[in-house]
Amino acid sequence: MKTVTSKDNPVLKAARKLRTRKGREESGALLVAGQKLIREAESAGFAVERVFINAGALERDEAAFGEYAKGIALEEKLFRDLAGTVTPQPYLAVVKRPETQKGAKRFRRALVLDRVGDPGNVGAMVRSAHAAGMDGVWCVKGTADAFSDKAVRASAGAVFRLPVLEGLSAEECADLAKGHGMRLFVCSRGGMDLYDARLDGRVAIVIGNEGEGPQETFLEAAHEDIWIPMSAGAESLNAAAAAAVVMYEMRRQCGKDF
Repeated sequence: MKTVTSKDNPVLKAARKLRTRKGREESGALLVAGQKLIREAESAGFAVERVFINAGALERDEAAFGEYAKGIALEEKLFRDLAGTVTPQPYLAVVKRPETQKGAKRFRRALVLDRVGDPGNVGAMVRSAHAAGMDGVWCVKGTADAFSDKAVRASAGAVFRLPVLEGLSAEECADLAKGHGMRLFVCSRGGMDLYDARLDGRVAIVIGNEGEGPQETFLEAAHEDIWIPMSAGAESLNAAAAAAVVMYEMRRQCGKDF
């Protein structure tokens, strides 16, 4: 097997662009690391365009690569640079997002991320949204890229299973909720007790920026502001934890209608 040793290899250069949000958005593709996540992507309808393998790791244990042993071998340093992690998986795949995954569907329940800046939080929230039975996640401009490496890993593959709409404005999210007949609930300090709110039916839940909270546009458009009750002295929950608490209370209220 021939090993790529030049950083100027055109296929490698094209893949390197997928390390950036702009590159992922322009190509509609992303890099996925490791067998589990690659298979999750494939089973969700993402097309695997090519696989890169760590030539050094291949030499040490070719049997461990299985079906991926015929991928494009990269010199170990080039592979590590492409992977962008200290201890990378032995192979990376370039996968293409299917058009159907981009969100053209009828929504009943959605999680809205308003400028959530931490990609780990974004991935964890997508994971919880999928587990809780939401129909999609809407990301306002300023939210971390749900298809970045860290977010994909934190989602445990859920980002492949759930429509994720990105680059929306607060106004577009409010209009989208209205157009789908959804009531908009915003998590905000001073709102009504979560457990007194009626979250059944068609609902969109807004989780705001970790430090600043939700935008005024959402507060003005909200059917109700809600707040998770906490013990005295506790200031707030992590954004991902708060989203999970609210979504599972909604699921509990909906019962068999979920």
